[in-house]
Amino acid sequence: MSELVRISMSLENSLMQAFDAYVQAEHYPSRSEAIKALMRQCLSEQAWEHNQLVAGSVTLVYDHHRQGIVKRLMDVQHDYGAIIVSTQHVHLDHHHCLEIVVVKGKASQIREMVTIFKSIKGVKQNSLVMTSIGKALV
Repeated sequence: MSELVRISMSLENSLMQAFDAYVQAEHYPSRSEAIKALMRQCLSEQAWEHNQLVAGSVTLVYDHHRQGIVKRLMDVQHDYGAIIVSTQHVHLDHHHCLEIVVVKGKASQIREMVTIFKSIKGVKQNSLVMTSIGKALV
């Protein structure tokens, strides 16, 4: 475990009160834990902005009855196989499927794949959850 460093900050009272409300609403055990989580989120976003090696998940909801959609989704996944770690397929109802694609690679490649998924007719929802790889989550 790394050495702890103590810092002090000067903040407007209203900002501190708003942050304390956030800490409580999000059930953080302390201000320090909330600040660390926000710092890690910021560093993760920076990794994505600088096209570093990152990870994430892409969640798709689509109508599997739409002609050609399953083949098109599989073609894209095969085209980007080098960045796909795993997939999970869930049947939501008679018409709809949920696909979770776990990815790890350069941010630009992942964004490119997500853009292609968005363009496929029949994809009703497409969301990307981004994180950095473990080394960046100090």
